[in-house]
Amino acid sequence: MVDDTSDTQAEIEKLRAREPGEADEEVYADVDISALPPWWRRAIEEFEEHDLRPYRPPRFSDGTLKHVVVDRLENRYDVRFRFVGMNVSYGDEWEVYVDGDRLGTIGRHRSPHGYTVYEMESDEFVSWVETAIPTERE
Repeated sequence: MVDDTSDTQAEIEKLRAREPGEADEEVYADVDISALPPWWRRAIEEFEEHDLRPYRPPRFSDGTLKHVVVDRLENRYDVRFRFVGMNVSYGDEWEVYVDGDRLGTIGRHRSPHGYTVYEMESDEFVSWVETAIPTERE
């Protein structure tokens, strides 16, 4: 579940405001990582453990963090999402699954800021999901 504290929002805004090309080692320099949602903290740790470039969470085309939208929908409808790209090349669409059932595909690309952008606005994604989920789950 997403933490909705003002500290979390402030930390997210600091990260969102970063410019492309800023040094990787400084991405989280002035961020209180403990104020970030648990999923974000886990990803930061995992990326560091594997000596990867700093984690930058995926977003929808309107800038909304994917995890925020997906967590809200998973909690509301008691479902689980998977965004899957099997044997894909850059520019190929990914498949979206809800509880193992294929919902459809979504475009994606890497932004100059270094994060994945799903090529759909967050409210459009929510509408797409709500139309596809059977009403007995509401």
